[in-house]
Amino acid sequence: MYEITPSVGSAFFLRASYLSLLTEEKLFAGAEFSDEEASDLLNAAIVYGAEFAAMTYLARAEHCRAGLERKLLKKGIEKSAVEKALDYLELCGNLSDERFAGAWLRSRSIDHAEGRIRLAAELASRGVDRIASKKALDEFFSEKDELEICRRAYKKCLLFKKDLDKIKASLVQKGFTLKQVGIVISEENSYL
Repeated sequence: MYEITPSVGSAFFLRASYLSLLTEEKLFAGAEFSDEEASDLLNAAIVYGAEFAAMTYLARAEHCRAGLERKLLKKGIEKSAVEKALDYLELCGNLSDERFAGAWLRSRSIDHAEGRIRLAAELASRGVDRIASKKALDEFFSEKDELEICRRAYKKCLLFKKDLDKIKASLVQKGFTLKQVGIVISEENSYL
């Protein structure tokens, strides 16, 4: 990372990897730049600004790429700068859809009893990459028993004293398969 201090104006920072024309050897005290090189410096600084803004969000919580991109674009940062910055953050491991999805799933499971289908749809609606979503869901359900979650959802449905068809519909809406719903209902009714 470099601090550029022009003879006129404010100092700014940039990452050398964001330069497209200039090389690091050209960045030394007293260097003179052509208009194209000065434009390259400015573009690299804009990308670094996008990276800095993204890191401000990431310092508070995990984000998926699509969600972070939306936030940065809403701040008025150029799309090309946002894309380059997010590419860099993914490359260095500071931004990960899979890590976001895992954190989101763990947090969501505290208050919600939902199945894989519903959770996959929720992650997709947030813009999480499909492959990252599948990996996070596979890991999540390797630690959690989906049938047990379905049982928990079934018991919540019973609190509202819904008829059996409404309970089935509610469980399917919560992302459980008809097979899982059938197993849980037959188990619970065998105790009656």
